[in-house]
Amino acid sequence: MGMPITIDIPDGDDKVFSWAFARLRQIDNKFSTYKVDSEVSKYIKDEINEADLSKELKNIIRACRAAQKKTDGYFSAWAGGAFDPNGYVKGWAIAQAGEIIEKQGYKTYCISAGGDILARSDSDKVWNIGIQDSTDKLKILNTLSISNGAVATSGNYERGKHIINPKTKQPADELLSVTISGPDIVWADVLATAIFAMGRQGREFMKSQPDYQLFMV
Repeated sequence: MGMPITIDIPDGDDKVFSWAFARLRQIDNKFSTYKVDSEVSKYIKDEINEADLSKELKNIIRACRAAQKKTDGYFSAWAGGAFDPNGYVKGWAIAQAGEIIEKQGYKTYCISAGGDILARSDSDKVWNIGIQDSTDKLKILNTLSISNGAVATSGNYERGKHIINPKTKQPADELLSVTISGPDIVWADVLATAIFAMGRQGREFMKSQPDYQLFMV
């Protein structure tokens, strides 16, 4: 997925790590827009009809359309014109890796991928997650203490102005970063992208998301 991924499983054996990363590589091979032979790339180039896509990709397309509707169009896998599911797939891939880990009997773990984090604990383990200062990588603006939850951050400070406001078709640049915390990594990731595209008005939208918290810079 073109980003560093770390998995922390206290007392985890080699097999569970291997299986989790194998699943992430499988997802990358299928959904990466940077790989010319991925299913997504072939779909974008009209080399595969939507009717002939794998069930998994059909579900992702359906989920992206639903997320676009639920965010009043501010999350869009079609914001740049061509279909690009990366904004959805990252959180979904983390959730998939989490399922692999839990199926092996591990209930306490933390997965971090490109600013998105899924943390789980069935003991007194608390995961401390720092929110980086977008203007100074050596500084931490805030720390979240989470036992079971997710954190997702969107911003332009790592990859430049890559988040498009679907309403204006221009790069979103009113904010430096948006961090969302809540129970579900997929929806937290979607919200982080959508709120970043909305800008300051995203505070009003978050009133409709009582299970999720916003940290805006």
